[in-house]
Amino acid sequence: MTTDAQQYKLNRVLRVRDGWAVTVGIVIGAGILGTPGLIAGYLGDPWIILGLWAFGGVVAALSTLVLAEMAAALPEAGGKYVYARHAWGPTMGFVAGWSELIVSRGFSGASKAVLIATYILTLNGNRGSVPIVALAVVLGFFLLHTRGLRASTTFQNVTTAVKVLIVLAIAGAGIWGGDLAGFTAAPLITSSETVGLLGYALAYQSISFAYYGWEDAAKMAEEVKDPGVALPRILLGGALAVMVLYILMNVSFLAALTPAEMATSDLVAADAIASVFGGSAGTVVVVASLLILISSANVNFLGLPRVAYGLAQHGLAPRAFSRVDERGTPRNALIFISAWIGLLALTGSFEMLIRFMMTVAITVDTMVLLGYFRLRAKRPDLERPFRMPGHPWLPALTIVLYIMILVILVSTQPQLAAGAWTMLAAMLVAGVITVRGSSGSRGAASE
Repeated sequence: MTTDAQQYKLNRVLRVRDGWAVTVGIVIGAGILGTPGLIAGYLGDPWIILGLWAFGGVVAALSTLVLAEMAAALPEAGGKYVYARHAWGPTMGFVAGWSELIVSRGFSGASKAVLIATYILTLNGNRGSVPIVALAVVLGFFLLHTRGLRASTTFQNVTTAVKVLIVLAIAGAGIWGGDLAGFTAAPLITSSETVGLLGYALAYQSISFAYYGWEDAAKMAEEVKDPGVALPRILLGGALAVMVLYILMNVSFLAALTPAEMATSDLVAADAIASVFGGSAGTVVVVASLLILISSANVNFLGLPRVAYGLAQHGLAPRAFSRVDERGTPRNALIFISAWIGLLALTGSFEMLIRFMMTVAITVDTMVLLGYFRLRAKRPDLERPFRMPGHPWLPALTIVLYIMILVILVSTQPQLAAGAWTMLAAMLVAGVITVRGSSGSRGAASE
């Protein structure tokens, strides 16, 4: 057990390639494996499907540029929580940080653990319990990350390299072996019909979930070498790489399957390859998908303890979360995150988790990105190693896109939005109470 006298610090050991591995590692996973069938069912037309995937990539890239300026200027552990705290104060920092811990990353980590368990049982002839296997998966990640940052990032680098090769192989196989079925067949939704605003909203929630994590490397800013130069390269390079891979994957799916066939598939990647090369090839893709998910889930356990650590450093989470062990791991924060993800893995629908999670996440992200202009006005003398190109018009366009997306989500799904915003309101109240209590404690201590 690490005592206060034995408090260790986070070490700057991460390179640009480590950051790319983290970004690609967390982003490419449950989203691209679990949502293409949902999206095909919502949209129906192959060109609309590809267009919305490209639009999601553009939004992620623009968001990355805005965040890169703040990340390079404020290289502290915690990611978006840090920028919200500096721009809007500790209460909004509390909301940003805890929304990630409890909802955004907690839900996504749980969904990945459940999918990993499902694929393991699929390969095992469906013998066993998904919840029990999912908990075993969570325990395995916990034990890995107690080995320290170097062990977990080495694991991440290796699994990400394998993941990229697998994704390229799946994309290449589908494009090479397919007969362009998705592009030549009649669209699932014909030209005489319209997709509808709700269809676009549901599809975009799934696509934004698939891209979510483009900013995750910023959570480890205190452990990045030369962060002013490295962080913008990590964030933008990672986002662009993911967009290219996603478009290739979807072209591959549509080369082998029609939108109607995709809409009825639970694992589009396996079904697409099986339709071209047979059932054995589909099994190989299930194994490959399992490896992709393992790489992606690993980053949840890598990044989230750093968010909890950052919150604790400023009195917005239990002080125990700020304790780092001799291997550079925020051990207590890791225990909390693992327990929460394990609990969530026992419940919930994949699609509903995505929709709820992304409504919360897009709301919080809008607030965080607005902090860009707040910091420009509030701290003009802050050293900015990287500056957002196209200021002020390009960052303003980015924020307008977020507000438009949020308006569409709320107008088409008012009950879901009400539930998400109720949770955020509860976090806001908790943040006010926590900040006041923390300020009172500091005041009493100074008397």
